[in-house]
Amino acid sequence: MKLVLDCDPGLDDAVAILVAAHYADLVGMTTVAGNVGINRTTRNALAVTQIAGLDVPVHRGAGKPLAGEPVDGSRIHGDTGLGNAVLPDLDRSEASDDAVAYLCDTARSVDDLHLLAIGPLTNVALALRCDPDLRRHLAGLTIMGGSASAGNITSVAEFNIWADPEAAAVVFEKAAPVAMVGLDVTNKVVFGAEETARMRGAGTPAADLAADVTDFLRDRFRQYVGESTVPLHDATAVITATHPHLFERSLHPIAVEVRGEITRGMTVADLRPPALIEAIGPAGVAASDIVWDTDVDAVRELIVEAVLAC
Repeated sequence: MKLVLDCDPGLDDAVAILVAAHYADLVGMTTVAGNVGINRTTRNALAVTQIAGLDVPVHRGAGKPLAGEPVDGSRIHGDTGLGNAVLPDLDRSEASDDAVAYLCDTARSVDDLHLLAIGPLTNVALALRCDPDLRRHLAGLTIMGGSASAGNITSVAEFNIWADPEAAAVVFEKAAPVAMVGLDVTNKVVFGAEETARMRGAGTPAADLAADVTDFLRDRFRQYVGESTVPLHDATAVITATHPHLFERSLHPIAVEVRGEITRGMTVADLRPPALIEAIGPAGVAASDIVWDTDVDAVRELIVEAVLAC
């Protein structure tokens, strides 16, 4: 699979980059502001590729959402976005500062390309504005974001969608079908001390980084959630794209709430039977895949194996 990864590293993004490089032909990466600001997410993407010895171009993307002020997840991810991991001085630089042009050009020039977006959807929405036919040139579009049940940044909104709901609304409206790998499935794939120890035991710089960021994430979860295991949302989304047979999904119309005072950023999934939707009236948006469940042990093992191979 040829893959472009749009990301906002980010603790779990760092692991996702390693997993994507192992199981896919990682053509390139684009960065977006999200877990931390765009300078940090771009530097972190470059640092992860350098630590892992990956020859993958990194293109800087949007530094703010389509509307409103930037938000971030530094309370969870730390000031740098990669917890307390010690990062090297960079010996590489970004390939361009125009992620949107890169996405549009690559979608048209690379056959069978899959776009996997694991941060806020600002870059993808801007690319759709520049090239309304973008989705037609992609073999697939998978996002880590959203939920058909509860949220994590608010009671109903998942962070990536909440960080730029206007962009998410554009993507679900203009680029369906989208594979939504949301909290419904990612919260089930959790890592604990055993998985972290296995990764640290590999002794490679990339595996040490993965162990450092998962340890930091577990400390944060103990502090804020009272849990000793953590979901690796973004790495799970990578496995959804590379190993789709391991996941259960179904098609439903999905819209994004952008105006609600309490519900802003909510992914509103129409779970009614299709015949009922048709009888009462059109859903208003095209159907997308909601990923619901998976073989948790198999996915967890695939993530660990990818890290150990780096």
